[in-house]
Amino acid sequence: MKKLSIENNAIFILTDRLTRKYLCGVDVAEGILCAGQKLTLFTDARYFYGAKQKLEKVGVDCKLYKEQNDLFSFIKQSGAQVLYIDYEKCSVKEYFDYLRLGCEIKDGCEILCKLRSIKSQTEIENIKKACEIMQKAYYSTLEYIKVGVSEVQVKEILEDFMIKYGAEGSSFETIVAFGKNSAVPHHETGDTVLTENSVVLIDAGCLYKGYCSDLTRTCFFGVPDKKFIDYYNAVLKANLLAQENIKNLTTAKEADGFARDYLKTKGLSEYFTHSLGHGVGLEIHEYPRLSFKSDAVLQNDMVFTIEPGVYLDGEFGIRIEDTVLLNDGKVERLFSDDKNLLIIK
Repeated sequence: MKKLSIENNAIFILTDRLTRKYLCGVDVAEGILCAGQKLTLFTDARYFYGAKQKLEKVGVDCKLYKEQNDLFSFIKQSGAQVLYIDYEKCSVKEYFDYLRLGCEIKDGCEILCKLRSIKSQTEIENIKKACEIMQKAYYSTLEYIKVGVSEVQVKEILEDFMIKYGAEGSSFETIVAFGKNSAVPHHETGDTVLTENSVVLIDAGCLYKGYCSDLTRTCFFGVPDKKFIDYYNAVLKANLLAQENIKNLTTAKEADGFARDYLKTKGLSEYFTHSLGHGVGLEIHEYPRLSFKSDAVLQNDMVFTIEPGVYLDGEFGIRIEDTVLLNDGKVERLFSDDKNLLIIK
């Protein structure tokens, strides 16, 4: 189990389910994890006895939670002078409740983000497997791309293949966008049917043992014109440049610039309307964010996406996204496919 680096006189109060699971290795639907000199989970009678048996095996205390005072008495008796809470997960009411304890309150969000961003070997293997499943499901789905099929139908086919190949489910809401719908980066998959000479953009990911994958591919059904081909090749080149140039200790701002600066030379940077990528792990969007606005530093054993795109409103969009690992100072793609333009006829 990974440990939080906090003062000896501090307790970190964790209410987020995924973070609790991450730190103690046991998934409990409801509970509050106190991380200090050791881990103690408070949970109510619905989960207590089952959780207690699991947690004892990993050296985590489990206490029955009947009312808020059970938790507050524990904190007071611990002698803690500092309380860390995750400001992104804590409600205003909870914050003011904790203030009553008389401890100094600190935001622990950054501590959690950085801890979770460095993946263990087990986490890396789970993400690699999620990527393997996702790639296989995507290419199996392409066999069903034909005139008259709807975006929703393709989504359902793709998600069925994810499950068939071993995924627990999708890691986010699958995007299938035909034609001009591809120009909307977060298009809501709908009833649009495929016609001849259309863009097919699919953005999808799956879960394996709780870990995410994220893949976007843009292909063309029919015969693309020169403009689309040129733009596709520019986005692909931006993707490859970022992949080739990102190293250990590259800043997120520099990483974004590798792709954005190239697209600028092609007159396309104004159509690249989002950041280069984001961390991937237990959640589909994690630290670090690969953006020109970010001060994050990329490090070995981080997993993140590289996903440049261009979007021409009312015409088409192109996004090429890989989930990658920063391994031994360089980017390792977790997909193995050829990203050259795929034309389906």
